[in-house]
Amino acid sequence: MQNKKILITGGTGSLGSLLTEKLGIQNKIIVYSRNEERQFIVQKKLNNSNIKFIIGDIRDTDTLVYAMRHCDYAIHAAAMKDVNMCEKQPTQTYLNNIEGSRSFIKAADLAGIKKALAISTDKAASPSNVYGMSKYIMEKMFAEANRYSETVFCSTRFGNMIDSSGSLVSYWKNNPHSDIKITDEKMERFFFTVNEAVQTVINSIKLADKGQIFIPKMKKAKIKTILEIITEKTTFEVMGIFPGEKIYEELIGEHESYFAKEFQDYFLIDPNIKNISNPNPYSTLDAQEYTIEELRSLIFSN
Repeated sequence: MQNKKILITGGTGSLGSLLTEKLGIQNKIIVYSRNEERQFIVQKKLNNSNIKFIIGDIRDTDTLVYAMRHCDYAIHAAAMKDVNMCEKQPTQTYLNNIEGSRSFIKAADLAGIKKALAISTDKAASPSNVYGMSKYIMEKMFAEANRYSETVFCSTRFGNMIDSSGSLVSYWKNNPHSDIKITDEKMERFFFTVNEAVQTVINSIKLADKGQIFIPKMKKAKIKTILEIITEKTTFEVMGIFPGEKIYEELIGEHESYFAKEFQDYFLIDPNIKNISNPNPYSTLDAQEYTIEELRSLIFSN
């Protein structure tokens, strides 16, 4: 992707800032977010004249339209993402993740964006919590937008970024001797690196078409195994799962597998095309597990 103009909402977050850094090498980037302190930090860190920063709320459609002028692509990464916080504040989750997405879609259509990509989550597959439900609805809204717009609206869905600065893994790594408890010894999640997430976003823009959801094939790890590597302990107090939390995570739910097409390294869900030879639902029960050596390398790579 070269010589394009790209707007990124939430462009100062863990994923957004790395997208800004990588894509800003050969493209013009508009970072749209509402945290001026984070914008200042990212601006000083990257020091790149290709990157422009605009303060704005995702629900301010007029300012979004202004920010998207002459852009080729728009990436929607802004959202409330903390599962427990979303569970406790569903109204704010609705306003940010659903109303914010509606505003983004309207702005992208009015601005004449060529392709708009929504960043979703594995928790949108058979959602069991407020965060996952909000992202599931967002995916549906992006698919719906293709009925009335010339803009291509699509989504990408993936799991956890193990080296994200705001992740629990990073917190545990920085505080290995704190009183760490686990919710369930069987708990497992999909993981990859922030760099792999960035490449997934780029691949999604290239490969996903109208209404489709691009899903990379990911490896899994048990939370207990990660903690054993970080703390060098083997036993942890079990406190029970939080409301809305799953033991096993999914990237493709059972009802979606009938509309999913499998490729070598990824899946595409297309709500308009039924796949007769559908793949099985894709969850951590089916995924390949990281080896201890692979996990150790991922955790301590930076």
